[in-house]
Amino acid sequence: MHVILRQVWSAVRPVTAQQRFLWWCGTLLLASGAVHAVVAAVDWAPWRGAVSWRKPAVFGMSFGVLSWSAVWVMRQLPARRWGWLPASLLGAGSVVEVTMITMQRWRGEASHFNQEAAFDSAVWSVMGSVVVLVAFAIALFLVWSLVRFQGTPAARIAVVAGLLAILVSGYIGFGMAEEGEAVVDATGRVPDTVVFGAEGSAKLAHAVGMHGLQVLGLLAIGLGLRLPPARTQVRLMALAAVGYGALYASVTATAYAGLPWTAPGGLPALLGLAGAAAVLAVSVIVARRLPLGVERRRADMMR
Repeated sequence: MHVILRQVWSAVRPVTAQQRFLWWCGTLLLASGAVHAVVAAVDWAPWRGAVSWRKPAVFGMSFGVLSWSAVWVMRQLPARRWGWLPASLLGAGSVVEVTMITMQRWRGEASHFNQEAAFDSAVWSVMGSVVVLVAFAIALFLVWSLVRFQGTPAARIAVVAGLLAILVSGYIGFGMAEEGEAVVDATGRVPDTVVFGAEGSAKLAHAVGMHGLQVLGLLAIGLGLRLPPARTQVRLMALAAVGYGALYASVTATAYAGLPWTAPGGLPALLGLAGAAAVLAVSVIVARRLPLGVERRRADMMR
């Protein structure tokens, strides 16, 4: 296990100033998320609701792993000075977004959809603007990966599919913002949660898209620890990407249909099960071959 973790670290560790900036932004956010998870456990306050420790904890960890994942993406792109643009927008934007959310929780105010006071309205406006900049950074990374990617073909599939999923997740996020503001206009209070229709889990659809890059990226790194044939790696990665896309489509369609994710209905349920089975199958194959790939790499290094 130690050897495997070392190989994974060698694939994701930052080697340029841009990558180190993203890495430290991610580290700061993950540390903040972990601290607030501890605060939530000690405080015994409700985990759900418009004002809860869940938000600084979950958002910190989510944006933290996103920044770390962007380091892995940049490791496989050519070094360019203008790379500071997407790196800065993503890293700094993530820090600002989580800082706003964390500040509001410590103030005892809702961070999202809150326009009761001028300051709260300004915070919500800043958060919306920052998310647009983060989405723009993701779009830049996607175009860059399509044009000048230098990693393996399997990794390229993981990066493109993962970044596309994040952009779709961002679109869902803007839909959530519209729904939340509509509730505020209709009821005069910030909703505890946002649903599409009757019971559509907007949060789950948003989360599944946000973290596809991590799931597919880990599989790509695992496949990279193996020796060729590269064609097999591409096929496995393509299967995982299609599977994750099917699962994502199932969860998203169920949410927009206003149905709970536990009762998606016929076709979405089959699509989700097939997608989950494909990702699980590739994960099992990668996990079983990891020790062999590491041993072969070690043998090659000793020759």
